[in-house]
Amino acid sequence: MKRQATVVERQGKLMAEVVRTEACHQCRACEFGQTESVFVDLPAGNYRPGEQVELTLEEGRVTLASLIAYGLPVVLLFAGLVIASALGLREVWQAVSAFGGLAIGLIAIKILEPKLRRFQPQARPCDKKEE
Repeated sequence: MKRQATVVERQGKLMAEVVRTEACHQCRACEFGQTESVFVDLPAGNYRPGEQVELTLEEGRVTLASLIAYGLPVVLLFAGLVIASALGLREVWQAVSAFGGLAIGLIAIKILEPKLRRFQPQARPCDKKEE
């Protein structure tokens, strides 16, 4: 996945500003669909405000990041439901267990967030010929 971005200074640090596409606006599944632009931390490098950079992220990493972010909470939701059902709990407790599993999954994502930063896109200056 490749996206063009502009280097901007925000809250005292340089970041890449990615303007959403129309497809992102339609989806609304993530931060892109809810705002006009998203700010991405830049990897170490020598950047200047206003400079155009190309952000790249390998397709496999996009898939893996999506699987972790969306799949883990859903898997734990169903695990909570199945465990409660296997224990013979009433339906209300099965639902509580399912939502408990979901909560554990969301908390796990929050705890794992620093390790998931390896899925951040890589930035490189755009070629002047492309302008």
